[in-house]
Amino acid sequence: MSFRRNPKTYHRFDNVDDALTLFNEMIEQHPKRSIVEFTKLLVALVRMRHYATVVSLCSQMELLGVSHNDYSFNILINCFCQLGGIDSGFSVLVKMLKLGVKPDVVTFSTLIKGLCNRSKISQAVSLFDEMIEKGYQPDLIVYTTILNGLCYTRNTD
Repeated sequence: MSFRRNPKTYHRFDNVDDALTLFNEMIEQHPKRSIVEFTKLLVALVRMRHYATVVSLCSQMELLGVSHNDYSFNILINCFCQLGGIDSGFSVLVKMLKLGVKPDVVTFSTLIKGLCNRSKISQAVSLFDEMIEKGYQPDLIVYTTILNGLCYTRNTD
């Protein structure tokens, strides 16, 4: 089955097998597709909640020489956080910095949410403070995440 799809239709996958078939076709193409095309496929898998699959595919992409960008790194961080691997999410942040890929508000908000979901509120607040110190402007989602985390811990005391 060939998946010469319009890239705009990647989000319409209804099963993981079709997405994996397309991924395998994409990695066999020469020259390889851009990270933008791979990212569209990863987003489709995230929408299906196949976080572990995304982590695996990102690993394969790296082994095959497909370079990540800030968006694909954010997807990977999100998947680790969804899987409860906040430490792995921070490892991706370190990798981003080493490669010269600048994190953005989405990067920090994803990590803050991951920390809050693991009831690591003080670490989330520290990361929030660090984000502000570095000049990042938090959006409403970041504030809401921090507030929800603080309220949750107060309700469980």
